[in-house]
Amino acid sequence: MFFEPVLVKYKTYLKRYYWLLRLLIIAERFTFLFLLMILFNAYEFAYFLPGMETFSKTQNYTDPYRFNIILMAVGAVIITFFVVICDKLLRKKKEFNLISMLEKSFPGLRTKLGTACDNKQNINIVTNKLFHIVCKELTDIEIKKLAPRRQILRTFVIFLLFSGSIVFCIAEGFSFDISPSHLKEKIPDLPAGKAAGEVENETVDETEYGVEAVIIKNGEQIEMEINPSLGLGFTNQVDSETASELNGSSNGSKKGFRYSQSYTEDLPEEYEPLIKQYFEKLSS
Repeated sequence: MFFEPVLVKYKTYLKRYYWLLRLLIIAERFTFLFLLMILFNAYEFAYFLPGMETFSKTQNYTDPYRFNIILMAVGAVIITFFVVICDKLLRKKKEFNLISMLEKSFPGLRTKLGTACDNKQNINIVTNKLFHIVCKELTDIEIKKLAPRRQILRTFVIFLLFSGSIVFCIAEGFSFDISPSHLKEKIPDLPAGKAAGEVENETVDETEYGVEAVIIKNGEQIEMEINPSLGLGFTNQVDSETASELNGSSNGSKKGFRYSQSYTEDLPEEYEPLIKQYFEKLSS
């Protein structure tokens, strides 16, 4: 019918704006991902691939820094492509419904435009009058109000901000002190047994009560050892003078030593630090 060319004209006009908006949204996503990769040194992910580090060192096309920038740009393109594909797959495919948009935006066309489109094959006096009314109202509307100009402007400004940040980071070599390799180093390595859910059989070593020490007596260094199992004070590599004193005391000499399983009383003063060390080790 004679109002259909007007609809085709409006549809072509609006589709151009929405196509531009979709293009800017894709560009905005790309610049956002690219900026994140530069800030966090995401090029290191590429070096996890076998042979990439060797290729980076042997290629003579560009310097290493620019080569890393190219790697990140390629990565951002690939990720953006998959994001766009997933966005289309997850969302229901909706055709550009101009009729519904016009009826919602302009109350004068509500129900009239839809009725006229449904009866465009049924021409009679009633429908012919309806077609004239719809055509007149279509030509009087401001179709520019339906163009997503604000969304386009907002998306374009964000795209410019991201692009400017990318240029600044590349020119100044700026990035955060965070990278995949740093994060990998900070993750503690679990033992194989624990990582596999196995419980390690931890064996507790028997407590060693023997305390070895070196003391100085009469200007000579003497290696000594306390053996608590015997309760006989100092044994093992004791000098002859000390051994005679100990043996004499055990036979009821003037010293009158009294023994127990924990310590020996009335020992010479130079042995006091060693006894203290012995009991500290026993308590631990």
